[in-house]
Amino acid sequence: MSLNNELVTKAVNSLIAHTKKKEENEESTNLFANTVEPMHLIVTVKKISHKMRIKPYRIPLRNCLYDESSSVCLIIKNHDEEHVEKLKNLGFPVIKEIVSMHDLKSKYNGFETKRQLMNAHDLFLTDDRVINGLPKALGGKFYLAKKIPAPVNLRAKNLRNEIGKALKCTYYKAARGSCNSVRVGTTDMAPALLIENTMGTLDNLVKHIPKGWDNIQSVGIKTGTSLTLPIYNALPNASTVINNAAADDDEAMEDVEGETEGAEKKGKKGKKEKANKKSKKSPLSRTKAKNIVMAHAKKRAEATA
Repeated sequence: MSLNNELVTKAVNSLIAHTKKKEENEESTNLFANTVEPMHLIVTVKKISHKMRIKPYRIPLRNCLYDESSSVCLIIKNHDEEHVEKLKNLGFPVIKEIVSMHDLKSKYNGFETKRQLMNAHDLFLTDDRVINGLPKALGGKFYLAKKIPAPVNLRAKNLRNEIGKALKCTYYKAARGSCNSVRVGTTDMAPALLIENTMGTLDNLVKHIPKGWDNIQSVGIKTGTSLTLPIYNALPNASTVINNAAADDDEAMEDVEGETEGAEKKGKKGKKEKANKKSKKSPLSRTKAKNIVMAHAKKRAEATA
């Protein structure tokens, strides 16, 4: 199973055109408006998996999302000066800040400071040994904003290669609901690069969804301010449709027969009740009965006289 390349191309071009139009409108009112938006792949599943996983899946990208103008924050376990210097000397100018777990609990322990940290960086990498403690240390805002830290093995022998691979990936974490979102690029990227990332990301993402394509209902792409443009929608199983239709027809016939039978019984019952009402005589009052008896007595007296 694969996506329709022509449909993906149309959707990507439409989103870029929408962004440019939005940019023109905003420039006339706000000179400092930031019109570069992330582009996400939206995958809706039929059945939700109840297995929750804190560690996100690593999805390799054909075209990297981050360049020297991007900002990446690296979260480490302990603030060791020697280790920090080693990380800085790896030659990744995109890593703008290195934060320890102690810093998160002391320097960034307030709501406002956490919000500033979240907005200051495009991507967060973290030592895989501390990932289970991050939800409490960072707060729910990070996860709602899809700024989930991506784990890296800082004990790897080739540390430069490990971090390099992490920067060339996007990350997928299954949502609690049926709709999942994965970042595939930004609106300032060339359309051809966005198309390649979209196609390649979905091919790898399907491997991490239970039952794969059989469990995917729909796929679309969107920016942060646009509607979701559909690029795939699963059709219902033909045999299921026929069986359901036959079952619906049987139920409908049973309902009609039941209603007809009920109407006939009700009609017969109504006629019977009406006949019984006609055959029954209403009881006479004592006064009326006394008058009738006296009238008969009077007639007999007149007849004997």
